[in-house]
Amino acid sequence: MNKRYFLVYALLGALLSSHPAWAKRDIQSEIDHVRQERVRLAEVRKSLELKLGSLGKDLRKLDVALLAARKALGLANKQWQIADNKVQKLVKKRQILKTQIDQLQKRMQNEADAAWRRANRQPSWLDILAGVNITEVPHRKFMARYMLEKQQEDHARWKAALLELEAVEKNLLIERQRLTQLRDEKRELQSKATKRLQAKQNMARKLRQDVKLKKKRDKALANQEKALFNLLNGLQEALLSSDKIAKHVSIRKRKGHLHWPLKGKVVAKFGSHPHAQAAKLLGVQIAPSSRKEAARQVKVMADGQVRYADWFGGFGLMLIVEYGHGIMAIYAHNDALYKQVGDWVEAGDVVAEAGSTGLIEKTRLYFELRDKGKAVNPARWCR
Repeated sequence: MNKRYFLVYALLGALLSSHPAWAKRDIQSEIDHVRQERVRLAEVRKSLELKLGSLGKDLRKLDVALLAARKALGLANKQWQIADNKVQKLVKKRQILKTQIDQLQKRMQNEADAAWRRANRQPSWLDILAGVNITEVPHRKFMARYMLEKQQEDHARWKAALLELEAVEKNLLIERQRLTQLRDEKRELQSKATKRLQAKQNMARKLRQDVKLKKKRDKALANQEKALFNLLNGLQEALLSSDKIAKHVSIRKRKGHLHWPLKGKVVAKFGSHPHAQAAKLLGVQIAPSSRKEAARQVKVMADGQVRYADWFGGFGLMLIVEYGHGIMAIYAHNDALYKQVGDWVEAGDVVAEAGSTGLIEKTRLYFELRDKGKAVNPARWCR
């Protein structure tokens, strides 16, 4: 019996000791898979760019210029906001110091006036000899010394407050000059960003209206759809981290109760045509509720893994997230991507910023949902 238990324990020990080697091989396999996938995705994108030709190059050039202008403007806005906050704080501090100085001056003046008024009535030795209680003399001397020291403290505080106010006034002048400079820079960058956007809109408008360019655009869109199909077809279901897989909950259980990726309005529904010449949408277009940065935040609807994050033809900056169980989501026309291929994301994570990259004129998010490769209506999945 003991021998039998010994054999069982020995076998378990051998299995457990070999487990780290298995884990190591799995991790290496995952790393190799990610590398291969990245190479293949880069090839698909390169193939698409070759098919798009000059149109694709022009579009990407405009996108790069637009994003650079918007990034510079965003940085200028933040710098201006920091400087403006600093000015506001200095203004408040100046007011506090002025109030403090006024209060000290009034108190010292009142004490001085009181001292002069008491001078005619202050008891002397003659008063004491005339019957004033002698026990009051030490107390009155103590109070006189206390008042003198108090006045000296008030004077010192008053003087220090004046010096601090002088420093605040100097800083305030410097910061206001900086604020004016930043405001001018911001206006210049705003103008530059507006011109970049107008150039982008003009291109999109020409592609819609010009007959020759329209044919070129339709051909580009057809090539783009094929490239996207190849891209998605190669993204076989393969969530790449075993510790995450163990905690992964099926997205299908939450169908109909998922959050939309952007706060705003669906301006082009699934299966519709955004305009007369447009192809049928396999997803939806969402306009953000406002121009504020927070309103343009794109959030994932469930736990998943990023499988693509790069520029992709007319989709502009595009992100693909795999949610497991055959479900993938496409988030396109973004101005910024905050995640990379292989990153795990959790429901509600901000992964991108809705924008106007690719073949789009206004700030939009293109949201497409695929179930085992087939495009499905997101409205049936999101509440």
